[in-house]
Amino acid sequence: MKAAIYARVSTKKQGREQTVDSQLDALRRWATAHGHELDDDHVSIDEGYSGARLDRPALDRLRDAAREGEVDVLGVSSPDRLARRYAYQVLLLEEFRKAACDVEFLERPLSDDPHDQLLLQIQGAIAESERAVLAERFRRGKLQKARAGQWGAGQGPYGYRYVPKRDGVPGHLEIDEDEAAVVRMLSRWLVDERMSVRQILKRLAVGPWRPRNGKRLWSHAVVHRIFSDPLDTGTAYANRYVHVVPRQPRSAGPRAGLPTCRKPRPREEWIPIPVPAIVDTVTYQDASEQLARNSALSFRNNTRNDSLLRCLLTCRTCGLAMCGVTSSGAGGRRQHRYYICHGKDTLARDRACPCPQPRTRVEELDAAVWDHVKRLLDDPAMLAAQFEERAKQADALDADADAAGQRWEAQLRRLDREEQRLLDAYQAEAIELDELKKRREQIQIRKQILTTQRDQEQRLRCERQTAKEVWADLTAFCERVRSRLDEATLAERQRILQLLIERVIVGEDALEIRHVILLGRLKAEPADPGPTDPTGSGGGEGDEPEGPTPSGLGARLRSDGVVLAVAMRHLGEFRGDPGDKRILPVR
Repeated sequence: MKAAIYARVSTKKQGREQTVDSQLDALRRWATAHGHELDDDHVSIDEGYSGARLDRPALDRLRDAAREGEVDVLGVSSPDRLARRYAYQVLLLEEFRKAACDVEFLERPLSDDPHDQLLLQIQGAIAESERAVLAERFRRGKLQKARAGQWGAGQGPYGYRYVPKRDGVPGHLEIDEDEAAVVRMLSRWLVDERMSVRQILKRLAVGPWRPRNGKRLWSHAVVHRIFSDPLDTGTAYANRYVHVVPRQPRSAGPRAGLPTCRKPRPREEWIPIPVPAIVDTVTYQDASEQLARNSALSFRNNTRNDSLLRCLLTCRTCGLAMCGVTSSGAGGRRQHRYYICHGKDTLARDRACPCPQPRTRVEELDAAVWDHVKRLLDDPAMLAAQFEERAKQADALDADADAAGQRWEAQLRRLDREEQRLLDAYQAEAIELDELKKRREQIQIRKQILTTQRDQEQRLRCERQTAKEVWADLTAFCERVRSRLDEATLAERQRILQLLIERVIVGEDALEIRHVILLGRLKAEPADPGPTDPTGSGGGEGDEPEGPTPSGLGARLRSDGVVLAVAMRHLGEFRGDPGDKRILPVR
């Protein structure tokens, strides 16, 4: 008889511990003892697959072989190796019976006798109960480990490496300096250069950086996690998500009806776990804001009304965003386009009365903002006074920052010593575990506050230093861009405004324009970007802007010899002066 054998373990660790080999050895001896013909093609192994699911690669191949008549008898060590749910066991046994394939269990041989079938049902129920007990123990063990401040998710995410438990020291995360340098670099690209995740992926693909698997292309999920997970700031969170059944399953496959989706738990249920920090809290917050801004400005999310100032307008009266709408005249022969406040929709916004802000003609508001940007680029002296004032303040504040930095470092070292003394006291059994966790949590909170204050001061100091150097860079950028403004298309004007403008606040009779200026000094002579792309980006969708680059601010020289421009945030925020506020006709 042509025989097949099947072995399964739930985790790859069990495979490494040779539990699969022990099953296969017993099954091969069984086939030899009964004189069955066993081919290597009919030796099926599922390593790392749960018995509570049917979609297992080796099992699927085995079922296909039985259906084609290639197998007369199947050997399995026990029923729970075939499936841990009784319903799945019955389904598989019936399928093999219809295919004229006998199934023999080595540890618990069964027959068609009613008593054996009853025993199979009992064994299936016990296997299901055992799996539920193991799952609950595993869940509670992970929670207990997290409450003790220990990392329990196995392999560390990008930027970290997991150090297993050794010599009484619990398993923990350590910073991988090579990967951490890439994480900090990506954060600068997102925050300083205001790039999208897609643009970052394209730059990574042409550069020397490789993901952990060594392949050339990076995963969108890996890069997005770097920006969105607070773990890189020094705090990981366990018990953060709960797995649920999807409301709209993508397919009706074998996993349909299983909790394959996850949703966040309430914040108070999260369990913080201290880990080494790669980036500061301010950088993480800026990255989160930039991700939200990228999503708002993405063309895939804004296709209904394509206007120059889309996603940039805010109503001064109520603080909500403004959007573009089209209104038809009498008979529908004429159409007018307006910017209106979202607060006028009382039903969607659950407001008692609509926002009183009048609607504004799109053409008039677009022209006002575009003319301001053109004048700003033609005459950057409008911003010189503000930059010079920041440069004067920088020297006075740097001395105070040095003294404050020394105080923060001294306090952090003192807290580290306190934490070490607590651990020593616990190891000497001088204090209980509950007392250790309580006092250690208090120390971690104090350290987090001090670290945040220190990081904010360091960030401000860098900005003050940049303000001293910014004037020459600003002039270089304006000189490069302004020659391309007049022939720019609508899409190109949108790109320029999204690079330069943070927000346009619209009042009844005035505009307040808050902008960010692209700054740069030519490190190398860039190629001519052509007359159709005023930003020098090459015109490709998702490409990063090219051209001048600031000296000493982390800009990188690409392989084609073009230096990339860096968008400096928090510099040159222009709130308008009486000469730049424009009275707008409103309808």
